[in-house]
Amino acid sequence: MLHFLDPCDPFLSIRSHEVPVAEIPSPEIQGLIDQMFAIAKGEREDLQKKVAIGLAAPQIGVSQRIILVDVGVDKDRKKMGELKVYINPQIVWKSDELEEGREGCYSVDHRLSGIVSRPKSILLNALDRDGNVIKQEFTGFTARIFQHEIDHLDGILFPDRIGKDGILHWVLEEEFPEYRKTWQSWPVKCPWEVWLAMKEGKPFEFFLDDDPFSKKKA
Repeated sequence: MLHFLDPCDPFLSIRSHEVPVAEIPSPEIQGLIDQMFAIAKGEREDLQKKVAIGLAAPQIGVSQRIILVDVGVDKDRKKMGELKVYINPQIVWKSDELEEGREGCYSVDHRLSGIVSRPKSILLNALDRDGNVIKQEFTGFTARIFQHEIDHLDGILFPDRIGKDGILHWVLEEEFPEYRKTWQSWPVKCPWEVWLAMKEGKPFEFFLDDDPFSKKKA
């Protein structure tokens, strides 16, 4: 069974390959899609924890431009919608209006979250699992999920999108329900050096010793 790669895996930093249209009906591609649905479903059972509202094939070690997106989830992740598959997705238009939102990811440490600014609306071109063309506009939280997952196809993880001058948060599992409500004012910042150490597979705990960080971590 495929599984999530570690943040330090260099595979997560490369651009994935497009799926030839003629190969979409193949057992390999259809089987991969089925496995992606199975993995995502397993991460959607406890709504009090982080839940999978999207998944990209590179996250599980497959260099194919295939993503799953929950097109009905609300921005608080309290009510799940339906996961749908999108093959070779392309964002052909983005709004000038930006919107900030909190993001986390199964391809980084589960305690790491952050504030990401992204275009509020997008126009997407893609194919479904039968090879049919999809052209649809998305806005708000759904547009954010698409942008996050397509970043994975291009080898970009959300902390890299935030950058060293942005805001990364450290959130313990038991704190996550509260973080959902107060992420805009969450007091525990995660140093940029922690993320760099994660990406390089190096120990990062020594960056977390200063108060109030160590108190929250204890």
